[in-house]
Order: sequence, then structure tokens, then C-alpha cells
Amino acid sequence: MGEFAPPDSSSVVSRRVESILKSIDRIRPLPTSVSRIMTALDDPNISAGIISELIGLDQALAANVLQTANSFYLGYGPTCSNLTDAVMRLGFGRIRTIVQSVQVAGSLVRSLPGYRLGSGDLWNHSVATAVVAQWFAKSLSYPNSDNAYVAGLLHDIGKLLLDQFALADYDRMADYVQNFNLAVWQVEQKLFGIDHAGVGGLMAKKWNFPPALVDAIQYHHVPSRGQCDSALAALINLSNALNPLDQGSQSKFEGRQIHPATMEILHLDQAKLNILYQRMLTFYHMNYGGSV
Repeated sequence: MGEFAPPDSSSVVSRRVESILKSIDRIRPLPTSVSRIMTALDDPNISAGIISELIGLDQALAANVLQTANSFYLGYGPTCSNLTDAVMRLGFGRIRTIVQSVQVAGSLVRSLPGYRLGSGDLWNHSVATAVVAQWFAKSLSYPNSDNAYVAGLLHDIGKLLLDQFALADYDRMADYVQNFNLAVWQVEQKLFGIDHAGVGGLMAKKWNFPPALVDAIQYHHVPSRGQCDSALAALINLSNALNPLDQGSQSKFEGRQIHPATMEILHLDQAKLNILYQRMLTFYHMNYGGSV
């Protein structure tokens, strides 16, 4: 076991936090087309036709909506060939989920050398967490499983920005995780004064994501701190820890644990969780074959 290094001085940590916050300030806002759609979806009198017209102004978003509407996983019949039909087929709830996530999700496929994640690794982990979160949401009667999916998909967006800082301090991060039984987010707080969950929450706020989604991203490692929807944060904590793609993997140094508050928030005991976990694995491998 290595020798535990003394904590960085408060001034050093403060400068790192300041640098990280400046990086967040430089993040581009979401496209105007996305903001318009989100505003329109809040109008109880809006029509599917208007929403489809707004979606049509963003080529990438339109393609994503059509692709999702025609996904065989949804179990629909005839091919959907226009946006109005796609919006009606998916419903405004699913459309909101797609709009919230599609502009950010593209960045999740890149490699993150600071976390030793190759191209596609973060994306695969994020999608698997989203699928598992949606499954647990339905199984535990959480009222909005689509919110659970998008929260699972975006829970680690803070790593996209924090990667440059993690790369500069990777050796110390790995040492603390491997030799002192600290989680990565705890090491991030020690070295940078903020962890990837906190950074992700600030990014989500900048993009005007709903408070429940901001909470789930910001507190997915400590769901008891959630101020808006602790159940959603707990679902992401649970799904992140039980992600089927990560079980038994020795290629990543980040170990994940279920926070004790998660069990209480979701009214779970170990026996019930064991049963649900086996059912989830069966569902996941039957539908996704171990990959997403």
C-alpha cells in the first residue's frame, strides 16, 4: 500500500475549482431549436403538428426522432415515415426525453483518457445505465420511467469536462482509488474540489434541464442530498452500481457501490434487491445480448 499523500492546499483546490467553473461558463448553450421545442412542450395546448414542425428545423434531431419511432424495441407495426406520425407514436413524454438527450449524447462516444475510457466506453456505460434505470423505474412504480432513462444516459456528462483535469492527475487518482479504497468521485472532490457529478449538475443547470434531472445528475453518488426528486437520484445510483456491462470488469479502476440511502429511498431490502437484480439481468441479456 502506498503512502497517503497530504491533501492539496485550499488555495490549490480553489484555483482548480475556479478553472473548472470557467470551463463550464464557456460551454455553448443548447441550440435555439431545442430551446423552442422544450418551451413548446410545456404548453398544454400544443399540437403534435407544431412540435413536428419545430423538430424538423433540426436535421439531427429529426433523424433521431424518426429512428426511435421506428425502433423495433417499441413494438410498433408499420414504418413511420413523417415527423407528425412519429411524434404521435412516441408521445410528448418520450419526445421530451429525446430532445433533452440528443444534443449531449453525441459527445459521450469520444474517448476520455483521463478516465482511461476508450472511444465508445462512456457511451456504452451510459446507455446500459439508462436501460437499467428505466427497468427499475417501471419495476418499482416510479411515475416517469422516461425521466429515469434520460437521467441514466446523462448521469456522467460531467466527465466530459473534468477529463482534462483527471488526465493531469491520473496517477494520483488511480493510487487513491486502488490503495486507499476511495471512489473516483471522492478522489475528484479531494483533488479538484468538485466531482464529475457536481460538474454535470452545473452543466445541466446551464442548459436549463428540469430540476429533477439536474438533481439526478448532481447527486447520483449521494442521492440523499437530492432536493427535488431523491427517488430519481437513487434510481441512477442503483442502476450505475448494477450496470451489467461493468460487472466483473477489471479494465476500469472505478468501483461503484450502492449508497445506503438508496435502499431506504426506494424501499428496498437486500432480499428484494437480489430478486429484482436477477430479473433485470434476464431482461437485459434477452433484449440486448449483453451490449447496447
